[in-house]
Amino acid sequence: MVRSAGNGRATHRCGDCGHEVAKWVGRCPECHTWGTVTAHRPRPVTAVAAGAPSAPARPISQVDLHAARATATGVSELDRVLGGGLVPGAVVLLAGEPGVGKSTLLLEVAHRCALAGRRALYVTGEESTGQVRLRAQRTGALHDELFLAAESDLTAVLGHLDAVDPGLLIVDSVQTMSCAGVEGSPGGVSQVRAVTSALISTAKQRGLPVVLVGHVTKDGTVAGPRVLEHLVDVVLQFEGDRHSTLRMVRGIKNRFGAADEVGCFELTDDGITGLPDPSGLFLTHRDGAVPGTAVTVVVEG
Repeated sequence: MVRSAGNGRATHRCGDCGHEVAKWVGRCPECHTWGTVTAHRPRPVTAVAAGAPSAPARPISQVDLHAARATATGVSELDRVLGGGLVPGAVVLLAGEPGVGKSTLLLEVAHRCALAGRRALYVTGEESTGQVRLRAQRTGALHDELFLAAESDLTAVLGHLDAVDPGLLIVDSVQTMSCAGVEGSPGGVSQVRAVTSALISTAKQRGLPVVLVGHVTKDGTVAGPRVLEHLVDVVLQFEGDRHSTLRMVRGIKNRFGAADEVGCFELTDDGITGLPDPSGLFLTHRDGAVPGTAVTVVVEG
């Protein structure tokens, strides 16, 4: 039995962070952004009667631990930040500025997954499959177990999941996806929340690791509602200077390991490679190891 509650009175909501206020204001009191508060009429709140559980509750000592063990991606620097790899059913958010190399990194992850004998499904909402194929050819990431799909509709993405049955799903990006029946344009608060919630539910039901690409705003925070970072299991920040080949992945949130790890990569024309010893990029005028010397950090000047 479903019972309606509330009168659905109009409120105003920020398009960046999702904060709601009783009346219109020029500046959002939560994220302090100007001109993002617009009128919004929420749907009536409903009370739902108890239904059948999806699975019976079990003692924690009887839960299968093997099904929750992380599987290495094959990219050692990323695995270290993740805490060993991707956990089945985990949803990872990789955020970074446009052009920093997020798609290149995840294409390499998908390729390593395919090399390990597990199908990978790469869904792009920003590029065509031909464009992704060209990048894969340039970086040596071509493999028959790596599937591509150019979709921006969530229903179509779920259809590809049923057809391919992958061991890894990558969505590039969550801001380009839309969910039928949900108001707002792709990238808006309602759409991002609905798409992410649906993908999280699918990941948990299938035991499928999902990686979402997220854009960042001018101040470096993840674009879209702040609840997005609370919904996912892992939040990674991909950083780098456009004028340098050095890239870094920082753990912001990790339910399966430490959140203070940093992975270093080098982005070149041939793709992206991990840097187990990135200090070599910062050392100048050094001809190998010299007996009796040590490397330290000092302030110049």
